Amino acid sequence: MIRIFHTADWHLGNQLHGISRHLEHQQFLNWLLNALESNEADVLIVAGDIFDSANPPAAAQAQLYDFLVKARTSLPGLSIILVGGNHDSASRLDAPEPILNALGVHVVGGLTRDEDGNIDWARLLVPLTNSAGEIRAWCGAMPFLRNADLPTNNDESDPSI
Repeated sequence: MIRIFHTADWHLGNQLHGISRHLEHQQFLNWLLNALESNEADVLIVAGDIFDSANPPAAAQAQLYDFLVKARTSLPGLSIILVGGNHDSASRLDAPEPILNALGVHVVGGLTRDEDGNIDWARLLVPLTNSAGEIRAWCGAMPFLRNADLPTNNDESDPSI
């Protein structure tokens, strides 16, 4: 068995009529951490719109990183997958990827390509393990696709066209 929590649209950094919703977001993150603990979750997937804008305030970024540390400290075996949405900056999410990976967080802010221009499909496939470390499922972590991510009709380097 595997226990998966699937969430999306956190929109950290959002304001309502100029009023910060930081406190509301913190209440949600506290509730989520408690729910993950009480249900002995194996996986947390955040499927897009982690932040409310491509350039979130520093406080929103700190709020995310604080939550990730608390979740991994509280549940050391928890797999966390962050996937970029249309409100997120793919490069902003991907920038701390080496640090987040070391923390046990798999982040896919956007599509990445190798030196030949081929999409790194392996990066999008994430094994999901249970508390015993056994792979029980796979996550296809497909981020929001922007026009630049899609091949054009004139793209002769893509054999599938």
